[in-house]
Amino acid sequence: MTPVELAKLVRLRTKTNSTTFLDADILSYANIHIDDIAAEIIKANENYFGFEDIRNLEAGKRRYALPPELLSQIKYLQAKINDEWYVLKEKDISFLNIATDETSIQDAWSGKDPAFMIFGNEIIILSEDAIENVTDGLKLWSIVYPKHLTDLSITTDISTRLSPITCGFPRQFHELLATAIVIDWKGSQDKPRALTAKESNYMNDLALKMDSIKEMNLDRETESNPAYDDGSNY
Repeated sequence: MTPVELAKLVRLRTKTNSTTFLDADILSYANIHIDDIAAEIIKANENYFGFEDIRNLEAGKRRYALPPELLSQIKYLQAKINDEWYVLKEKDISFLNIATDETSIQDAWSGKDPAFMIFGNEIIILSEDAIENVTDGLKLWSIVYPKHLTDLSITTDISTRLSPITCGFPRQFHELLATAIVIDWKGSQDKPRALTAKESNYMNDLALKMDSIKEMNLDRETESNPAYDDGSNY
């Protein structure tokens, strides 16, 4: 469904037009529900909106600016330091109590696995080894919410990925998005309008759609490696 088609469907169901139901109002309702539905999708399948960002490490450079969309929900960060790949865990600078010059960082991280911290829109790599030039040496996996709609005259399907760090809104939820907008509009009227049977069943329909995206790959393996103490060492 394109933004043009979404607006047309919403106005058809509300018996409105571009004067009685403004584009700006439809967009406001739509973007609230895009975020809400996306949050439910992530609960059902946390990797659904996953993205991998790969970039080079540069000699002597510990700070790397990244788009806020990627920093908001980091899932996994890897870096190749001293010819070895590490999974970096986030640290909070408030608890480190160290200076952030090169010598202080290397001294503080002596004997420790590399880590990282976030400040502003940057990640800062913490390691005892200096950062060297490594092609594709920094790999970030992150969860990115679908991009908000900004213009109802666009004829590109809203499920389309428009850039490397944005994702579209999944096709199977397009009609539900329209229904959610209609429900909001009906409830906002001076005299709230009655919901149709379909609109009243919105939450059930949403739950069914969520079931359709759970465990999409049935061949997935999961492993655990708990640190189990059976008492035999005492």
